[in-house]
Amino acid sequence: MAKTGDTVDWQDGKSLSECMIHMLEKEVMCDVTFRVGTDQSIIKRTSSCPEKGEIVVPDINPEIFKVLLKCIYSDKLGVALENIYEALYIAEKYMVSTMKTECTSLLSSSAETPNAPVVFNIASQFHLEHLKDKSLLHIQNNAVECLTVSNAVKISKENIEAILKLDSMSCSESTKCRFLIMWLSHQCEVQGKTVSGENMRKIIGSLLYLVNFPFLNREYFAKEIAHSGLLTSEEVVSVFSSHYGRKNEFFTGSVGHSRVFHQHYTVLRHGSTVGSWDPYEDIINYDALNIKVNKNIELKSVILYGPNGDVSSSAKTLTVKILNDSGNEIYSQKYESCTESQELQTVNLNEPIKLDSNKYFTIILVGLKFKAHSGTKCKPEYRIDDVIVTFQKSLNCNTTTNEVQGQIAGIEFNI
Repeated sequence: MAKTGDTVDWQDGKSLSECMIHMLEKEVMCDVTFRVGTDQSIIKRTSSCPEKGEIVVPDINPEIFKVLLKCIYSDKLGVALENIYEALYIAEKYMVSTMKTECTSLLSSSAETPNAPVVFNIASQFHLEHLKDKSLLHIQNNAVECLTVSNAVKISKENIEAILKLDSMSCSESTKCRFLIMWLSHQCEVQGKTVSGENMRKIIGSLLYLVNFPFLNREYFAKEIAHSGLLTSEEVVSVFSSHYGRKNEFFTGSVGHSRVFHQHYTVLRHGSTVGSWDPYEDIINYDALNIKVNKNIELKSVILYGPNGDVSSSAKTLTVKILNDSGNEIYSQKYESCTESQELQTVNLNEPIKLDSNKYFTIILVGLKFKAHSGTKCKPEYRIDDVIVTFQKSLNCNTTTNEVQGQIAGIEFNI
């Protein structure tokens, strides 16, 4: 035990790695100065080389340079995915194998998440072929969640082409188009151009024809694309004409989906219904239910319970949201309820949603304000032929809706 007046060495009780980190963070025994980045930020460190003084490192972000030093001192990588490109760049430039291994490990752990487009982009630039294949396959099988995240807009034009050329993406042509528009809008901003259809077309060039516009949701095409300037007037007319059976001379490719849905199913989960469901009055009601199907499906409709009595015009608007298995919102649609008593009502989705087998998705009914019918004696599991539909209570629910009672009567889907 140290006595009063004894000097305590800062190294006491620390491992070698901890001592190195302490020296790094507290600038202990520094004999070299790095001037880093365009603003020449000063970073002082200990050097094992005979050369002392100042070293200029102009092409690296100071924060990433600190990550490099920490990895050299401790073999630990402290960097987020958003900075992994710069970290991998300096790991290769300065041949820090430990740092490169840690960067690759982080990318690998993110390759099968909604961040797959970011991983694919970085892996392509650094020729990490295994990670390219792994992340691209995840994008192919989970296109909706991957193409709707905000950081997907940061990928290169070459990688946009690779994604659009996938011939079995698990999403609609409208989702592909929305993704392309999102990416092009970002490119306009990066290049200092006005976000307009004309500028988008100049940026994308011939890759525009990788989207088969005749197969877009018709309402989406009419409202968002037809008058945007992205297509020429002749192309717009040809798309509208194709809706009525005329051959399209501009967009001649087939829709790139390998999944073909033939059989239609309607699943209602209740054993009986009652007309005594009263929504909470002091909060926004979120009736939510997790659902899983053992087959790949194309979700067409959500079946709700109808009102038990007349509904005022101020209370008839509802919102139906759908989340994927990661909890990300992939669909939202406003719906006007019928205003007279009715046991069931069907919300036909504006656009079918392709969902993977054995992964829970969540349906949320937002804003129920009227007295409604509801389901009782509901089945947590529904079987028809070899199709199994499982219902589960959702953590997104703030009412008493669960797998055996409540709102959300069922779904309609194709297999």
